[in-house]
Amino acid sequence: MNPVLAVVAVALAVVLGAIGVLAGEEEESEPAAERRSGPSIEEVTRRVREISRGVERARELEFEELPRVRVVSPADARRAGLAELDRSVPVRLQRVEERLLTMLGLLPPDTRLREVVGKALTSEVAGYYIPRSDTLALVRGGGVEGFLAEVALAHELGHALEDQHFGIEAHGSSGFLRDRAVAESALHEGSATLVMVDYVVVSQGGGLVDPKEIRGRVLEQLEGIALPESSGLPRYVRESLVFPYAAGARFVDGIQREGGWAEVDRVFGDDAPVSTEQIMHPHKYERNERPVRVSLRGVREELPAGARRQARGDVGEFDTAQFLYEANGRDAAEEAAAGWGGSTFELWRLPDGEDVLVIGWAWDSPADAAEFARAAGRSVGRLPGPGAVNDGNEGVTLVLAPHSGLARRVAQRVGR
Repeated sequence: MNPVLAVVAVALAVVLGAIGVLAGEEEESEPAAERRSGPSIEEVTRRVREISRGVERARELEFEELPRVRVVSPADARRAGLAELDRSVPVRLQRVEERLLTMLGLLPPDTRLREVVGKALTSEVAGYYIPRSDTLALVRGGGVEGFLAEVALAHELGHALEDQHFGIEAHGSSGFLRDRAVAESALHEGSATLVMVDYVVVSQGGGLVDPKEIRGRVLEQLEGIALPESSGLPRYVRESLVFPYAAGARFVDGIQREGGWAEVDRVFGDDAPVSTEQIMHPHKYERNERPVRVSLRGVREELPAGARRQARGDVGEFDTAQFLYEANGRDAAEEAAAGWGGSTFELWRLPDGEDVLVIGWAWDSPADAAEFARAAGRSVGRLPGPGAVNDGNEGVTLVLAPHSGLARRVAQRVGR
């Protein structure tokens, strides 16, 4: 199941159960032949116009104009998704991310991101909205019918509405291991998920239920949502796809409860979250606790002549916890990552074609650093290649290299 629909399905079941509406009733009202053939463009346009009015009420904003509507095939949806991937993460950077994630044990060897994303896009996809396009697409034969399709459209219309008012283009590359882009995605998906939930409550509850009460029940259910292993996607990819919806909805809900949708509008501006730490711990967002800049001095001096840096970026709290999961278990991994204060990574290519990955983390306290270093040591022990961890008071350095001696030398040099 596509991650959007996983959230839609769970949220819809909880909301309809809470307000006493049976999910299957509206679907049965559609003629079977019509469900098989799919709606016409005229029907979709009419439906979008009707749903948009409920979305405007739920989000307390108005469309400048309704987005254009297209009815596309699953193959069209896959092509559009892959084109968006290539636009935001050029193929050269995809290769870099594949190597980096494989070294950390987050992807199986020889995994190709385009194949992984393509597999996700060929699952049940109801519709999509791509920022900048002002076009909403409904996928013909996408595996959803009736009211579930309507709710999925409400989610995408939420995106279109916020894109018109604020612009929801991510800053820079939006691939894996891009912490700010993940945080912004959580804001966008979390907001659209709450709009979707409120839309259902308003359209089905007849004003007789409290949207915030229903919303709270939905958020509890979303906490444990996961894509199944049967999807064929690696665990890290499954969790990365779901995180913006579940964690983002919790983050936006806290803001909306405190200051209404006007406060959420402010967050879509210059006050957008800048790290997954802020998404996972909203009080750190409220305190404007921003990532510490981490320096990786001395790496080049310890590497063979001719080594070239391939990439530089960050490893946020979400990805840090993901790195720790397999060796430490979910609860211990999240606890060990919770003192995250900032991070920088560099991926270097040696003259012989081997890679060296250097990651430096800042931590909120020496105790947080020591706890993470122990957990990271266990994770390194499960990796196929050599690695070294250096605990330097409130900082921790991890180095993965083709030889253990090189890994230790770089870790000691950088971690001084």
